[in-house]
Amino acid sequence: MARQVAKPRVKRKKWFPIIAPKLFREQVVGEIPLYESKSMMNRNLSINMMNLTNNPRNQHINVMLRINEVKDGKGLTTVLGFEMMPSSVKRIVRRGKTKVGDSVIVATSDNKKVRIKPLLITNTTANNSIVNSVRLIVRNALARLVSRLTYEQLVEEIMSFKLQKHLGSTAAKIAPIRSSEIRGFKLIEKEGVRVLKPGKMEEIVKEKKEEVKEEVEKKEAPKAEEPKQEEKAQPAPEATEASSKAEKAPKK
Repeated sequence: MARQVAKPRVKRKKWFPIIAPKLFREQVVGEIPLYESKSMMNRNLSINMMNLTNNPRNQHINVMLRINEVKDGKGLTTVLGFEMMPSSVKRIVRRGKTKVGDSVIVATSDNKKVRIKPLLITNTTANNSIVNSVRLIVRNALARLVSRLTYEQLVEEIMSFKLQKHLGSTAAKIAPIRSSEIRGFKLIEKEGVRVLKPGKMEEIVKEKKEEVKEEVEKKEAPKAEEPKQEEKAQPAPEATEASSKAEKAPKK
């Protein structure tokens, strides 16, 4: 009788749940098929913010999560960043308005480096001086505010749109602001990156206000009327006829 050969057992994958951070009520946001739960570590995933908050108004934002801990076969995540969809950015910008965008690297109080991309829309068309002033003030406001917050507090401020409102009210000291958004932010893990340091906000606002005021006054000032050039006296018709006859007369 032939001996039966035992078939090798095939190891099957299991489904392991992924848990959202505390900010999003630690709900299950997905599952991943793996042989072992420890293989989930340091995996990144992108989830629409509407699914995390159950709010359709947030469907234009994608949140990036990273599995930073595995506990009892569950992948615990932290927020790595978020990004607005390009179509939603185009929808904000309209005719007769000016877009003021930027990208800055700032440091939190727990020494985490973050790249933040603010986006502001003015109520009316703004000139270069106003755009540069708004950009500088927003940069310093970001650096000052972020330096006082931990990374978790910063994420909460951005996800609750409190930071966006603060930047809008700060920029409104220079020009009327229609919309204030954070186009995206991301945690930077690379070392040796230069970080923006906060300046003295009151002095910057005062200086930029004066610059904008001076430029507006120059534009609104009436131009001095140029002196009219004196009209040359035209010779009388009799004198012109006499001169033409003298030219035609033959020389002796």
